[in-house]
Amino acid sequence: MVDLVEQNSGPGAGLYACAPCREQRGLKPVAEQAHEVAYRDYLLHTTDCEGCSRIGRCDVGGRLRDIYQKALDGAA
Repeated sequence: MVDLVEQNSGPGAGLYACAPCREQRGLKPVAEQAHEVAYRDYLLHTTDCEGCSRIGRCDVGGRLRDIYQKALDGAA
């Protein structure tokens, strides 16, 4: 899977590309894209961190959120 297509209503869809097409077009699997890696790191941290809650984030959680946001901005 190289991309996710979000929809306003109903389920989204995954876009897939074979290895030769990924190489030819410079596509990265979703799991290796910077925003996905950053989001995974952020979620792993906030799930186990006592300092992170709905009210706020600890220093590390805040930095991970900022990294994720920058990666999202770069992916757009």
